[in-house]
Amino acid sequence: MLQLHYRLPRVYGAALFVPALVGDCLLGILFLGQGEWQLLLWHFPLTLIWAMGVNLMAGQGERQKVFSFASWNKWGLSALLLGLGTLPGFGTCVYSLAFLLITYLFAPSTTQNQAINEPGLAAGTAFTDLLPLRDKIAQPLVDDMYEGNTEARRAVVAKLSRAAQPNTTQLLRQLLFDTQAEIRSDASIALARLDDDLSRTLNLSFQAWTANPTDTKLTLALVDQYYQYAISNVLDSKSQHFYLLLARDHLSDVITREKLHDAQLWLTLARIRQRLGELPEALQDARRALNIQPDLSEAALLAMELAFHTHAWDTLITLAGPGTIAVPPQTDRPADLPSLQWLAALPSKMGVGGRA
Repeated sequence: MLQLHYRLPRVYGAALFVPALVGDCLLGILFLGQGEWQLLLWHFPLTLIWAMGVNLMAGQGERQKVFSFASWNKWGLSALLLGLGTLPGFGTCVYSLAFLLITYLFAPSTTQNQAINEPGLAAGTAFTDLLPLRDKIAQPLVDDMYEGNTEARRAVVAKLSRAAQPNTTQLLRQLLFDTQAEIRSDASIALARLDDDLSRTLNLSFQAWTANPTDTKLTLALVDQYYQYAISNVLDSKSQHFYLLLARDHLSDVITREKLHDAQLWLTLARIRQRLGELPEALQDARRALNIQPDLSEAALLAMELAFHTHAWDTLITLAGPGTIAVPPQTDRPADLPSLQWLAALPSKMGVGGRA
């Protein structure tokens, strides 16, 4: 039904577009052959009907009052003005060719959008891979989300429903308060679907871990699912806290039991503790990650942030010493770059020449 509602205005538009275009072109041939100016009287209604068809075909499924100029889009208005301002058949033919080429031939193909629509990204991606991917999915859809018409926005909601990531689900939560009932309903259904998918994947991981709870890989996979579920933005705050506690306990136990010296695991534990509000413990875990891998810039940045929030100024100065961290030329959060530059220059401002 949604696809039918989306295509029906285009069908109506084509029914107006094609006959009016053919009629105007034939009128142009007759005008050139006979030169009778009375033929121009037919040019105006044919051009108006043709422009209405363009307006509907370019409207992407939005229900509009065709005879209300306030609801016409830029394609329809420019078609009307160009068609009326040129001889029969000339403006309408050239504009139709350009419109069809731009709208259909050079439009992004469905295969190019499969990377965004791919359901496998929802539950199979590890949390260490979410940061570079989530912006690729969310950012290109923001303009359509807030500037597109109803059907375009519903199409965006459908795409967001296939990617259970913090940024995409945050957009869906914002749409729960949209002014249009269709958008609110679609967003609610999408969030429920994402919740079901995530919980189903988590249950499968939990069942596998239950069969062999001493297996390190199964335990880390379960921690990964706990963490993804907690940060997905589909849960309320209490449920988020609950799954973060489970992730923290299982990860802490497996690190201690197996005596793992993996900087990434300690960094993950620090991030979990940070979300739980356990800032001093998170700082210790981040520093353990740095002890194992001193060049791990993510751990250094997190440790500096935690030291700042816990007022551990000596630790902050030590971590910000010369050569400790290089400010990246690009960051996922551009607003943080001035803060990172300030932290990197902190020792020189404090008159400290090196590590404390």
